[in-house]
Amino acid sequence: MAVKLAKDGGTPVHTTGWPHWPQNPEALWDQAVGPALREVFLGAVEGLPGTRAKQFAANFARYIGTEYGVMMPHGTDSIMAALTGALDLDGFEDSGEAILPNYTFIATASAALDRRFTVTFVDIDPETFTISPSAVEEAITDRTRVIVPVHIGGHPAHMDAINEIAKRRGLKVVEDCAQAHGAEYMGRKVGSLGDAGAFSFQSSKNLTSGEGGMVTTNDADTRDRVVAFMDVGRRPGGARWEYPRIGWNYRPSEYLAALLDIRLAVLEEQTQRRNENANYLIKRFDEMPGITPPRLAPYTTLHGYHLFMMKYDSDEFGGRPRGEFLEALAAEGIACTSGYGQPLSREAGLQHLSAKYPGLIREMPCPNAEEVCAKSFWFYQNMLLGTRDDMNDIVEAIAKIQQAFRER
Repeated sequence: MAVKLAKDGGTPVHTTGWPHWPQNPEALWDQAVGPALREVFLGAVEGLPGTRAKQFAANFARYIGTEYGVMMPHGTDSIMAALTGALDLDGFEDSGEAILPNYTFIATASAALDRRFTVTFVDIDPETFTISPSAVEEAITDRTRVIVPVHIGGHPAHMDAINEIAKRRGLKVVEDCAQAHGAEYMGRKVGSLGDAGAFSFQSSKNLTSGEGGMVTTNDADTRDRVVAFMDVGRRPGGARWEYPRIGWNYRPSEYLAALLDIRLAVLEEQTQRRNENANYLIKRFDEMPGITPPRLAPYTTLHGYHLFMMKYDSDEFGGRPRGEFLEALAAEGIACTSGYGQPLSREAGLQHLSAKYPGLIREMPCPNAEEVCAKSFWFYQNMLLGTRDDMNDIVEAIAKIQQAFRER
């Protein structure tokens, strides 16, 4: 009997929805969130001196395993601040060249461009989707000053290889950890592996306050420069009316700091649950031709799983294109996305800049990034907080679609 897909009038496989994100049980408001926000409100200290922001930064740094943390209002600001701190930038000079992966969110590039870097996009590893160390090596010029590995989707980049290149070539390393809260490289949290790390707490992130960010580092001078960037040029613990550096106002909200401190307490538990469900899905998809589940490098001791990133082979689905597959999957009740549609360097905004300012953007050959963009599809992190039945529905829906596509 022919399989009838939900998009053709059949019964959807999954009808119970997915865990909401963020997870906001009313009991948590009563027990923790409400009292914390009330304390900020009644204390009338919603900004300076930033007591709660400093407290959360210290707690987050302790969780990551660094000496210092500085809270920021956004993830993009955090990358800008991390670059400023690690390379002692003032924002007015030519900062040199930054090497970035060509498979990442645009903030990785826009933050570097804002700090007056020229950017060079390089290829990724075809299995982990993270920056390729060999591609980095090939791209280095006498202008190169920093490598920005992105722990894309929550999978750590190959930091030993990146750090070895950086040390040998006299470069800095700034980790983009926006999608990798809790991820571990050989037992160490990302954000503690380079000269500085930058995190985002935007609304989709595994630790969120709607917006927010963090810079982590083990270097006191880097921390001081990040604080100056964030707090109009001031130094940590300095007088309010003295400005040893030029800085800007990127001070965060005390309300967000209070909320993040509460949610940090359950991040590790949620990360473990995502990993358990992801590992189960990987085993199931390994038995299904046409679906390539995430491949974890041997150094990955814990994946962040902001995204569950896969590749789709149309040949195993009756030659049906990825777009038709995703449409069918959504109809079966499985939320999904095709992810980045093209390498970042091809996006219109960057193409415009490249044409207007020759030399600002350089693109190395990126065949792996092109293939991943053409074949990838992602599940969202909140889905990995679901039940085993939810995971089985994902597998059943894809198997159902494969059977239907092959029959036609």
